[in-house]
Formats: sequence, structure tokens, C-alpha cells
Amino acid sequence: MHRVGIVLLGIAAGICAGCPAAPTVHPAPPAHQFKMIELVGGWRWMLRTTEAGTTRFEDEHWRLRPSGTSPNQLVGRYVRSVEVRSDDRLPFQCNQRPWYRQRAVFDVNIDLTPTGFVIHETDYHAEPSPCDHGFRHVDSYTAQLAGDRLLLRWPGGTQTLVQTDEEAGAELPVEPWPATPTLAGPWRWDATSYDDDGNIRDESEWWEIASRTQTRIDITYRRRVTVRSPDGKPIACANGPSWSFDDAYVLDGQREEEHWRFQELAAEPGSHPCLQATPKRSLDEATAEQLGDYLVLEWRGKRRQILYRPE
Repeated sequence: MHRVGIVLLGIAAGICAGCPAAPTVHPAPPAHQFKMIELVGGWRWMLRTTEAGTTRFEDEHWRLRPSGTSPNQLVGRYVRSVEVRSDDRLPFQCNQRPWYRQRAVFDVNIDLTPTGFVIHETDYHAEPSPCDHGFRHVDSYTAQLAGDRLLLRWPGGTQTLVQTDEEAGAELPVEPWPATPTLAGPWRWDATSYDDDGNIRDESEWWEIASRTQTRIDITYRRRVTVRSPDGKPIACANGPSWSFDDAYVLDGQREEEHWRFQELAAEPGSHPCLQATPKRSLDEATAEQLGDYLVLEWRGKRRQILYRPE
């Protein structure tokens, strides 16, 4: 019986030797792997709100891609921008302008769990600004995919990202501001106030800074002042409802540790009949600190002036 069994097995083996090989069957990948792939690419979120005489625009650009270490994890980054505008055009104290912007970049990890996706913020970098203290909280929240929508949830809030048409293989976004901002170049300053006579006083300054060495700079600026009657009545010294004058200044700048010291060297005052009582200009000096696209000046007498990069 054993010999017959061996012969039969041999015959069977000989018959199947010429048969085509059976196809290899691979197990189907888990459905959640397809969902992780669907998250790869660009996403965006926007919101506009009004509150206390201001309008607030929030915008986030997200980009997600495979981590390269685990099929159940993605890495990503999003750029968050918040722009606040004064509805009545009155300037904010932080930058002396009627609007300000705060920007930051967040790094994130996306993990797959038995109940869904979890997003962890791992790091952030904020753009320097006099209107931003630079501190952010990193948080974690859950995410639910529904077509081209990604619903984020955290205690007390939700947010829905919309998928964009960006290429899936694109690099993660970088900080949209210079890593090492330069001091050289043009700067501006504008202000509107009332003088002692109740007239409106519009002031504008155009600055130019040129680097001489790493610790010395040359500075010039032109200052224009326009005085206007609020009711359109003539101003006595001007024989009209408004008058203007231009001043020009030359300064020297020297670096002192983390700050700069600006010293006015000479001035060319403008002339006008309304300036007969004050035909000369007093020279001043200030400490300066650059915060991104702003230059914060502290003049003697604690007068604060914030220059901005022209747009």
C-alpha cells in the first residue's frame, strides 16, 4: 500500500510539472491605508469675522505627505496668517498702523488610530512683529475625512479644511518671511493727530538706510507735515485751509549689542510763514530694534516711532 501511494503521488507530480504556475494571491491592503493616501497633498481653511470695530481674516495653508518611516503616519506643515484691520482706520498702538498681521508656521504629525486620525502639533515658528509676542500653544486634535473635506475637532471647537489642487509630491511650505531680514533699504512712517490749535496734522517720513559695515549704517529721511483745518476754514498764517513743509535729516547708525543707536547729525528745515516761531530743528537720537518688517525707534523723551517696510 505504501508503494502504490508513492507511485500515485509520483504520477500526480509528473502531470502537474507541465501545468502553468498558480497565481500568487496577496492579501488586500487595509482600507485605512487608502485613507492615509487620500490625506496627502494640500488643504486650506479661511475665516472672516468682525468684532469691536475690527475685521479679522484668518487663513491656513496645509500640506501633508508620507513620513517615510511608517505607513500609518504622515508629516506636514501649515502656515497660519491672521490679519486684523481697523474698521474706522484708527491705528493700532502696537504698530501705529490701521492694520497688523500675525504669521506662524506649525509642524504636525498625523497618526492613524483604531478610531481615526490624530494630529499632533510638534513645533512652530512665529514671524517677528511688534504686534506678536511670538508664543504659541501646541495642541492635538482628531480628524475625520469626508471626501475633499477634513474635519478637525478639539475640546470646544471644530475646523474644516478643504482639499486643494496642489501636487501631491510638493515640498512642505517654508516660512514666508526672510530668515535674516536686512536693515538696509526703504522704510516709511505715517501719522495723523491734532495740534494745540485743533487742526489736523498729517505727518509722513521716507527713510533710506545703507550699510557701511556690519556695525555702521548711513541714514537719511525726508519728513513732510501737512496741517489742515478740520472745518475747511482758513488758517491765519497760511491764508488758506492748509499748509505744508518738508524737512530733511542725515543720521549715523551704530550697532550696540542687540540694538542700534541712531543719531541725527544734520537737518535741513523747511520754510513757511507758519514756521516763523520755530525756524530751526533740534537734533535727536534714538535706539532702534528691528522686528521683521518693522523698525521700532525709542527717541529721547520716551517718544516711540515704528517704521514699516513699504508694500
